[in-house]
Parts: sequence; C-alpha cells; structure tokens
Amino acid sequence: MAGSLRDAIAVLHLAPIQPPRGADRFGALVALAAASGRGERLASALDAEGLLAPDALATAALEEVVDSLRDARIEAAPKLVRLIQRLAGWYRDHRDDLEFEPGPGEDRPAFPHDDLRAINGVGRATADAIALCVFGEPVYPVDRASYRIMVRHGWIDPTADYDEASQAMVAAADGDAGILSALADAFEEIGRRYCKATGPRCERCPLRSLLPEGGPIEPDV
Repeated sequence: MAGSLRDAIAVLHLAPIQPPRGADRFGALVALAAASGRGERLASALDAEGLLAPDALATAALEEVVDSLRDARIEAAPKLVRLIQRLAGWYRDHRDDLEFEPGPGEDRPAFPHDDLRAINGVGRATADAIALCVFGEPVYPVDRASYRIMVRHGWIDPTADYDEASQAMVAAADGDAGILSALADAFEEIGRRYCKATGPRCERCPLRSLLPEGGPIEPDV
C-alpha cells in the first residue's frame, strides 16, 4: 500500500530546523542566494570587506563587490552579484519588519512575499526558499526533485501545478515551518542521490516502502 506525505515525514525522522533570528537573517539570505555550496564563504568574504549589511551591499558599485569577492578567491558572475544587491535593497526596504522579534502576545508583521517575488531573477521556488529557510514562513519551495518524488509516490497528480504541490507539503507538515525546512533539505538530498531525473534508484531510498503498488509513477518532466 502506498504511503502518504505524512508517512514520509515520519519515516525520515525529521527534526525541525529553526531559522536565523534578527539581523542574522541578512547573512543567511545572502548565503542562500549565492547557493552552489559557496554561500557561507561568499557571505563571510563580504562581511570581511564591510559589505554584509543591507545598505552597504545594495548601494555598492558592482565592480567593488566583484573585486572584493575575487580577492577572497571567489569568482562571482556579475549577474549573481546584481541579484544579491537587489535582494539587499529589498531587505533594506523591509528591514524593520524582517528583523522584528515578537514578544508575548505579539505577531510578526506580514511577510512581504509579493515584493520578493517581484525582484528580477527571483522565481517562485527561490522566493519560497528564502521565505521558509531564512524567515521561517510556512511555505514550501517546490523544486524539480520535490516534484519528482511527490509524483513518483503518487502524492500529487502529474498535472499538479506549483501551488498544488506546495500546499500538499504544507498540509502534510501541518504548517510547521521547521518541519517544512527539514523536509526541503531531505527531499533535495533524496532527489540528488536516489530520485534522479534520469530515473529512480529505489533500492536504498529511505522512501522506498511508501511507493505505490506497481512501483514509481513517472512524471512528465
């Protein structure tokens, strides 16, 4: 019998991942945007040059940022640097709300998701990854690996759109951002090691027991 997404969370023994707090969120934002396994190095290099601050990074000359990273032996394409600077401007404009830590009986301000998605170079999955992993918003960034895993296990229909897939994840985790963040990490690893685009390698996959009868269902993409 096929298992459910809730079963997957149980099988993976996920421990909630807590997002950074306060001003630490900006460094985490920059590191996530850089991706490719070099995010923390890139953020550290900018910090060493006094550029790991929203105002400084948003207004710095492109050449200054690129040269600072090159001095730290980090080659960053101008396209990536411009994206990080646009994100810095978004953070600067919403800083008070983004760094707000609610006290007893207080709620955090509404997350400026629409403004984030409106940034050139920020797709829906990237915006949701930032919202979830950096700011603890209960959303799920559906990448290709997550989509493959969900379709192959029969948890969503192959015709499901982004919002349907994302909402299925959020519902399975009962809107717990810490679990959603851990689930995103786990599915990224499973997609890389087992549920590949070229074909599934189910033998050692931790989710094998949850496959539908007849084996994995192949997605259209």
